[in-house]
Amino acid sequence: MSQNTVNTTVSIKPADALFLSWATGTNASGLFREAVAEQMMYRDIDRDELSTLTEEALTETSRDLDDLLEQTSSIEDLNTLLETDPASD
Repeated sequence: MSQNTVNTTVSIKPADALFLSWATGTNASGLFREAVAEQMMYRDIDRDELSTLTEEALTETSRDLDDLLEQTSSIEDLNTLLETDPASD
């Protein structure tokens, strides 16, 4: 099974860019993932559940990531989408 990687460009303030250039050992992508994990915790999203549902939606239905992005805006939407998708039965 092939894995899709989504790449995103993030704009940062000049002061942050300068700091990151000084702190060459800083893992900026790690900081981003940490911030996302904090937001998921704040919004009461279980990362493992989201990962499982996303994987199910991508492998057991005819949808791709773009479809999920267009058709959902919450984990509840994703659950509903999977429950009502005839391809997932």
